[in-house]
Amino acid sequence: MEAISELPVGARALVWVRRTDGRGREAVGLLVNALRLETGTVVVDGSSDSPVSFDPTGVHRLHVIRYR
Repeated sequence: MEAISELPVGARALVWVRRTDGRGREAVGLLVNALRLETGTVVVDGSSDSPVSFDPTGVHRLHVIRYR
């Protein structure tokens, strides 16, 4: 999420978290929305009511797509 913290305040982005399974194959990833605020970064997972918690296990790539 370091890339998002470097965006200007007010920026919004989609973040695609790509993961691999125990055998090194690409598994289902996670797509979240991120908003850069003066106080930090807010990350929202629209498919869940739970707060986003990042588990780095198996993450092999993050794609940040800024749209605002």
